[in-house]
Amino acid sequence: MKKSNPIFALLFAAVLIPSLGLQNAHAQEDCIDPSLIDPMAFCSFIYAPVCGCNNVTYDNSCLAIVTDGVTTWTSGPCSNGDNIPPSLNVPDDLVVECGDDFEFESATASDNSGSVELTETTTSIPGPCSSTVSYVRNFTATDPSGNTTVGQQQIDVVDTTPPVITTAPMDMTIGCSDPMEAEMEMFAWANDYASAEAEDACNTVTWSNDFDAIPWITCEETIYVTVSFMATDDCGNTASQTATLTIQPSQVEVEPCTDLAGVNFGFCDMVLGIGIVGGDCTYISGCGSSVGGVNYANALFESMDECMFSCPVVEYGGCTYSAACNYDPNAAFEDGSCLFPPEHCPLDPETPGGGCMYSDATNYDEDANWDDGTCVFDDCENSCPADINQDGIVTTADLLQFLSSFGQEC
Repeated sequence: MKKSNPIFALLFAAVLIPSLGLQNAHAQEDCIDPSLIDPMAFCSFIYAPVCGCNNVTYDNSCLAIVTDGVTTWTSGPCSNGDNIPPSLNVPDDLVVECGDDFEFESATASDNSGSVELTETTTSIPGPCSSTVSYVRNFTATDPSGNTTVGQQQIDVVDTTPPVITTAPMDMTIGCSDPMEAEMEMFAWANDYASAEAEDACNTVTWSNDFDAIPWITCEETIYVTVSFMATDDCGNTASQTATLTIQPSQVEVEPCTDLAGVNFGFCDMVLGIGIVGGDCTYISGCGSSVGGVNYANALFESMDECMFSCPVVEYGGCTYSAACNYDPNAAFEDGSCLFPPEHCPLDPETPGGGCMYSDATNYDEDANWDDGTCVFDDCENSCPADINQDGIVTTADLLQFLSSFGQEC
């Protein structure tokens, strides 16, 4: 083994120690050189602590240079250095329902030095639907020696609560005498959400219903339809309630003294009562007082006297000419409203003077003074003159008819 020369070692130390002293004295004036800081530099993991000129202990000299730009250091940890980071207490993460009250609690920090600086930054991130948000709070505690501790809290404001239906949808009963009118009432009821109302703590409410299948309405039987009405907020939370739609046949009630002329109560011998027919009180027979969705019970009386007393005959004017289209046998006087044929209505076929008035018709009647609609027109020639009997085919029957007429004078 090669041995060192003690005299040479003493001489080297004598030269090196004054040199280091000069270097440290100069370094105190320029302790930090920012140009030396290189976060991408690689330092070995060898633990050889040094005390930088900034009175901070580093695991090795390489870390002192590239981390803080330290220009001078001494071997070993700093005798009065502080390498213990502060203690930081951060509030717990929170999940808060939209509309509920909450507070941004403060973080706390402490350090063995007796003083610590605490900073906070808060970032808000919009949530997936309106009125929802996430708050990210970052905390940093720093002691006088530059040791730091970081922490984070996240507060999520969510909306998982459905709207509150404040007014329940109301049941509806529709009296059906006309299917089209009943259908219009059905849709008006459904489109108004049966007068239901709802509110939400955070968002607007949108109404919908499952009234998709339209029941077949005939006004002949009672129909029951259960409809669900849904109140939905912007986050998709839904509350629903049902209501019942009843469609039942209804009858129109007529007023007393309604003239029953032309009303067919059926071919039954049962006396229904006494009513007005053509202005006079008359016994009414039939199968029932309801006809075609109309109830005529109010127009029927129990006695002739009741009918005559309740329904005095009121004279009125009308057309008193029997040949007129609108002849009214009950009119008390002529009011000039008569309408005459053939302009306003067709003539009675029994009226004299009727016939075909078109000269190009095969049955033109030059003596006719009104057209009775009997005109016959021959628009095409006979394409088969041998078809004597006009049955659409030439057969022996045509020959026999011809022979039977042979020799007759024309």
